[in-house]
Amino acid sequence: MVRSVYRKLRHQKLLSLLDSDPLRTDEELAGLLRASVSTIRLDRALLGIPELRERTRLMAEKATSRLRSLRYDEVVGELVDLEPNVWGLSILQTDGSMAFRHTSLLSDHHIYAMASSLAIAVIGADMVIMGSARVRYRAPVYVGDKLVARAKVGTFKGNKFVVSVRIRVDEVEKFLGRFIVVVVPEAETTKPGDSL
Repeated sequence: MVRSVYRKLRHQKLLSLLDSDPLRTDEELAGLLRASVSTIRLDRALLGIPELRERTRLMAEKATSRLRSLRYDEVVGELVDLEPNVWGLSILQTDGSMAFRHTSLLSDHHIYAMASSLAIAVIGADMVIMGSARVRYRAPVYVGDKLVARAKVGTFKGNKFVVSVRIRVDEVEKFLGRFIVVVVPEAETTKPGDSL
């Protein structure tokens, strides 16, 4: 009886943790729930929750189908979830090619590119450009870190949207950006005097 109650509580916590961050590994979940990795895997199977790789793939397929403002390959990182004009989520696994020369520190332009491309991708329009950006790098990022970027669409006026992007590694915030992105009407996408 006590085991059954404990298992139900653990299942509720597991669902809650995956709802808040679907990219958690079985090892991370095991640590947070103070259970073994095999117990977490069994719980996932009982609840019908796929493993991380499958969850990521399914989320990416769903997000990509909603993407309008960029092509999938133009988004820096892997787009894993998207609700147009509301929020978006992407991940980027860093490697040595992204580092400053002779260091293990990640070059800042990779972080900015991830954030700005997600800020554009989250807008549900065909042509979106960057209007302005205010960014803050809060802590260094190192080669091998997995960046998780979350974009949230705030206020909008006319064709301008304010998008906040936060990038973290594990639970530590590394970057914060506030972007103003502009939806460009189709009539303005060609240079005056150019004919198609």
